[in-house]
Amino acid sequence: MARVPYVTRDELDAEGQEIYDRIRRDRNAPEVGLQFRALLHSPKATGYLTSLGAQLRFQSAMPENLKELAIILVAREWNSALEWTGHAVLAARAGVSAESIEAIRTGKAPAGLTAPEQVIARLVHPLLRHKEVSDELFAAAHSLLGTQGVVDLALTCSYYTAVCLAQLVLKPEMEPGRVATL
Repeated sequence: MARVPYVTRDELDAEGQEIYDRIRRDRNAPEVGLQFRALLHSPKATGYLTSLGAQLRFQSAMPENLKELAIILVAREWNSALEWTGHAVLAARAGVSAESIEAIRTGKAPAGLTAPEQVIARLVHPLLRHKEVSDELFAAAHSLLGTQGVVDLALTCSYYTAVCLAQLVLKPEMEPGRVATL
């Protein structure tokens, strides 16, 4: 059970309702997901956070497969069943192989990943585990993604880390009908 109640649209003032509606529209969803409804106790901050997430998910300079790969790498590092369950499916749809997804899920990555996927994993792992990225790893990611792409990678890691940390604190539930795959 979530540690805070989920906010409904009707509980928000006019500005909060606009934020709620933008979150729903940004994600082309009939309803705002439970994790964001838990965060909507702070509507303005949640609005900024989810706008960043929408920009990174839907307007990233990164190729779709590598972006989703980065997201599941972050989800796995934070043991976020919510993010993993949703984004592992999106990663597969974007062309990440079942073998690569399983290597990440089981902690074997970067082994088992393609060369471009290894570049992403080799940057994400030390970033989240050791709070550092070497010049060599940065150069490899920059060569693969370009300047905007490597910035989008850094921001994607940052955004999904923020979301995962909020999940650790607030413990939102999986959406009804979803079963965790992590």
